[in-house]
Amino acid sequence: MKALFAPGITLMNRLKYPQKFLLVGLMLVLPLIVVMRAYLLKVNEDINFSAKEQLGLQFDQPLVDFLQIIQQHEALSVAIVNGDTSFNDQLASNEAAADKVILAVDNADKQVGAALLASDEWAQIKKQWADLKSANQGITIQNTIDIHASLNNNVLSLITAVGNNSNLILDPDIDTYYTMDALINKLPIATDYMSQLRTFGLTATQRKTLTPEDKTRLVILSGLVQSTFDGSNKGFGYALDYNTSLRSELRDKIQGNTTAATNFLAALQKDIISRGSAVAFSPARITLLPADFYASSTQAIDESFNLYHVLVPVESRLLQVRIDGLSSGRNFSILFSLVTLALAVYLFDAFYLAVRRTIARLDQASKRMVSGQMNGTFVLDNRDELAQVATSFNNIATELVAARDQALEASKAKSSFLANMSHELRTPLNAIIGYSELIEEECIDLGQEEFIPDLKKIQAAAKHQLSLINDILDLSKIEAGKMEVFVETIDIPRMIQDVVSTIVPLIEKNGNTLEVNAPEDLGMMRADLTKVRQILFNLLSNASKFTKEGIVSLDVARTEDKSGNWITFSVTDTGIGMTPEQLAKLFKDFSQADSSTTRKYGGTGLGLSISKRFSEMMGGDISATSEADKGSTFTVKLPAIVEKPEPAPREEIKPLPQLEGASTVLVIDDEATVRELMQRFLVKEGFRVEVASSGDEGLKRAKELRPDMITLDVMMPNMDGWAVLSALKSDAELSQIPVIMLTIVSDKSMGYALGASEYLTKPIDRDKLVGILRKYQCEKAICEILVVEDDDATREMIARTLEKEGWTVDQAENGRIALDRVSIAQPGLILLDLMMPEMDGFEFVEALRKNANWRTIPIVVVTAMDLGEKERKMLNGQVEGILQKGAYTQEDLFTEVRTLVAACLKKAPRKEQVGG
Repeated sequence: MKALFAPGITLMNRLKYPQKFLLVGLMLVLPLIVVMRAYLLKVNEDINFSAKEQLGLQFDQPLVDFLQIIQQHEALSVAIVNGDTSFNDQLASNEAAADKVILAVDNADKQVGAALLASDEWAQIKKQWADLKSANQGITIQNTIDIHASLNNNVLSLITAVGNNSNLILDPDIDTYYTMDALINKLPIATDYMSQLRTFGLTATQRKTLTPEDKTRLVILSGLVQSTFDGSNKGFGYALDYNTSLRSELRDKIQGNTTAATNFLAALQKDIISRGSAVAFSPARITLLPADFYASSTQAIDESFNLYHVLVPVESRLLQVRIDGLSSGRNFSILFSLVTLALAVYLFDAFYLAVRRTIARLDQASKRMVSGQMNGTFVLDNRDELAQVATSFNNIATELVAARDQALEASKAKSSFLANMSHELRTPLNAIIGYSELIEEECIDLGQEEFIPDLKKIQAAAKHQLSLINDILDLSKIEAGKMEVFVETIDIPRMIQDVVSTIVPLIEKNGNTLEVNAPEDLGMMRADLTKVRQILFNLLSNASKFTKEGIVSLDVARTEDKSGNWITFSVTDTGIGMTPEQLAKLFKDFSQADSSTTRKYGGTGLGLSISKRFSEMMGGDISATSEADKGSTFTVKLPAIVEKPEPAPREEIKPLPQLEGASTVLVIDDEATVRELMQRFLVKEGFRVEVASSGDEGLKRAKELRPDMITLDVMMPNMDGWAVLSALKSDAELSQIPVIMLTIVSDKSMGYALGASEYLTKPIDRDKLVGILRKYQCEKAICEILVVEDDDATREMIARTLEKEGWTVDQAENGRIALDRVSIAQPGLILLDLMMPEMDGFEFVEALRKNANWRTIPIVVVTAMDLGEKERKMLNGQVEGILQKGAYTQEDLFTEVRTLVAACLKKAPRKEQVGG
């Protein structure tokens, strides 16, 4: 049994509930549709069948009237040909009546003749009738009989053909079938036989004698009439027994017609056939007058025609009853099916909604359990199998919470591990690279150049190790969700120039040529500069590594499609290329084309993986095409503007009364609470305060007000503080206004911003360090530098580097000792590590800034921690200080603001007096 249902279970398990309901519904509805369609087709076929029968009655009724006229016309014509002119008036009336009946048949033929295939035959009959009327003069009795017999037979044939073509002959019900049989077959044939009796009997009454041939003919015709009526009456009996409601309506008329025919045959036998052989002037001869015989025979024949006209509406009514019944059954079936289908859809929808609600509640319960909200049991009001899930959820709630707690602990451990590994791995490399550079310089000074190649190899190996560590840490941060995107405005041509200048030595190492195709009008883009540069470095270094004495090209273009503007970077090489199988392995962590490639060219296989993830974080992607032994092309597609989520609108504050003549401070911050606090505090301190809620508004207000000081928030939507700062410093009229940056930072990830003026990452770039010192105008002769570093080797290496450049250096193993050194002799600049025992760099900065005399000492953070891009670009020599919202108490924050504002105003009491 399980094997039987296994395929169905597998199918259902792969479908979602809407798909399941749709599939099951189709399986139920499709057979119903097929059966319903067949039923409706059959019902419609039966309705059309009966409706066509009614068309046959519509055509045959006037045609039978025409048959009656033809039969009368035959008897009258024969009498006139025999020399009895007393029938002339009746013949004229007969022909006039024929013209009216022909019009009635023409009308029926116009309406239904084509559908019944009767038009051609009717046209021939009309022509034959016209010929018959024109041939009345100068023809014999036999000719007259033959012409009328032909016309009569054609009309009878057409009546039968109409019955066949209109389905009358195939009627399925007993009552309508035998009624139809009388209308199509029995009555017309009976009237034909009786009409022939009338014609030959009328001739006998005129001649007063009867030839043996005519007598035989009359006897045969009498027998045919009798047998026809017997068959007709038998059929009527079946019909009346089947449909007893017809008895009261038809029984007397049927009996009257039979009686009239019987009397007619008896009179014919008595007055003509039995006297036909008597001699002239014998009392036994035929004495019946022609006019009397014509009248009595015509009356008997007319009874059959009258019965025909009674039966036609009865037959039509029976057909209509059948049509109405079929239509009602069809309509009821359709209505019932629609109602049932609607009810089924309703129940299906209700069932789906019930399941969906149950699943939604299960989802809510699971989220509540995972979040640790276990203050209640999960209850379902269902009575079906899904209700069992409630018990299961309640049973595993504790396990889920425990699993969540374990996962959180693991995440914390991973974050701590990443921070410690970043510090522990980079610190030794700092010593390796630093000491090798020092030894290299000393070798040059001592003329011992034979050691320089080995030292270069040490430096290269250490830097290669550093790049591997950075790749692994980047990948770990991405997987842990700790990697952020810091969007800034990028000058694309300038960035390309920087990338090219950095990568050219690596390109030329394998004898390659770098071709750059980048239009000068590429303009700007908004993206993460560090990540874009790293992507290009990875792609270009890969292209150079796998290409020897070939061409590496970098193509940059700006494109536009329906989804927006894009910047496309394409790196193409003429190197070893890749097979389709190797292409399939690209962009996977720790994966290269194959093991032989790894052995020959080296590498961890992380560069492309990290590049792809960086691209996806910025809303773009990387694709690759390649052909073995011919080269590869990597295409990076990034949005021209990387989007950032918009913050919720903030409530505006009411302006406070301002002091006339006071120095003006412009507060630019997107948070209404911060603006209000800054305004109240600074007004209280005697400043005139203006506020702006966005970067754009801040620039506009700065041009209008020309303030003495600007406090600027870093983290703002649309246009952040760095973009505003750049705009201020690029405007000649606003560039000299002092700016104090305000930023919201967390204790660990950005705590160093409490007072840091610059940032360096270990291993230290000596040229960058010297540049920073010169930027802060720390004169070698009088400026003492305090190096705060717990690692002895690193501290000694930095000290020796600075002393070699001519600076005076003091050293401290941790933050606590550094504070003691500062209290003894205030340095001109501090180089500070962040991760130290006893008192780390964060705590040192906080303690240093609490002493008013030490707040102006520039601090350069030297750290092995993995810092974000936002931190690296914070100060560009244009910022007077950094404040941390939330790191101090409100009192401390305001004191810090007051100190920096006062210091800046003291430096520049009037904007006009400040020099460039």
